[in-house]
Amino acid sequence: MSLMHSFLFLFLMVFMTSNHSLKENQQELNKTNSREGSITINGTKLNYSVEGKGRPCLVIGSSIYYPRTFSKELRNHFQFYFADMRWFAKSYSPVKLEEFTLQNIVDDIDKIISELKLKKVIIMGHSIHGTIAFEYARKHPDKVSHIVMLGSPNYQTNQEQENAINKLWESASAERKEIQNRNWKILAGMKNLSSAQSAIETYCLMSPEYWFDPTYDAHWLWADMTLNTDILDHLYNSIFSNYYMFKDGRNVPVPTLVVLGRFDYVDPATLWDEDYGIPGLTIKIFENSGHTPQLEESELFDKVLVEWLNTSK
Repeated sequence: MSLMHSFLFLFLMVFMTSNHSLKENQQELNKTNSREGSITINGTKLNYSVEGKGRPCLVIGSSIYYPRTFSKELRNHFQFYFADMRWFAKSYSPVKLEEFTLQNIVDDIDKIISELKLKKVIIMGHSIHGTIAFEYARKHPDKVSHIVMLGSPNYQTNQEQENAINKLWESASAERKEIQNRNWKILAGMKNLSSAQSAIETYCLMSPEYWFDPTYDAHWLWADMTLNTDILDHLYNSIFSNYYMFKDGRNVPVPTLVVLGRFDYVDPATLWDEDYGIPGLTIKIFENSGHTPQLEESELFDKVLVEWLNTSK
């Protein structure tokens, strides 16, 4: 990952952000003591870390990236279990992709919950991980008390999602669009990147589409991350191809909170418009957030989450 760190220096010069204090706060947070371990499944080691005190909450996705996105204050309310999925595992044993399905992912989460001895846990996920958390709870509602989805898609890799993305981007400001055009040119000039490096740089250079602040530099979130792009691509292009969360029924397995950013041009909040009113489903839109509302408006997120959990049964 040393090459990625050299790119980090370059883009810190290009993208001057207003988020230094937030970043410093998260870096301080990373120095706090936490319990760490791993769970091995078919040769792949899924690392996890445990932080905070309070109600158990399993956050699936990455034990490195996602702890950086939640506030220090929230650790006073929850005992977070941050667990890797296979696409972010440092020690990864490749699978036969044609045989790897959503059921395998559900089984991985079930193994994590069993090994960590979690009972009736809150399960939380950001982006596609929130959708995965929902599908786990749908299959194992007896093991989950609440679902929390952050910037998560209810449509994925289909025409509905594409149409919503295109329509929202049409409404973006000229400044936001110009920044994105400049970033595409920077990306086009990058040569000899690995597939993982390319994925990270693409994400970071799509800041106008991912963040309320179109100049936000997200490289610090990706530091020390491992991307197994074969299974990551399979996740989006096959497992969640032409996906709609409520195609088989407008219901949720347990109380569910969806937090969305008004300026999320990747998984637009408008995709959820027809799903308001589903019993047990609460949708909150943050007006000054993009794809990662728990980080972009952390104080509001903490308040909304705690209040929702205290009132939902």
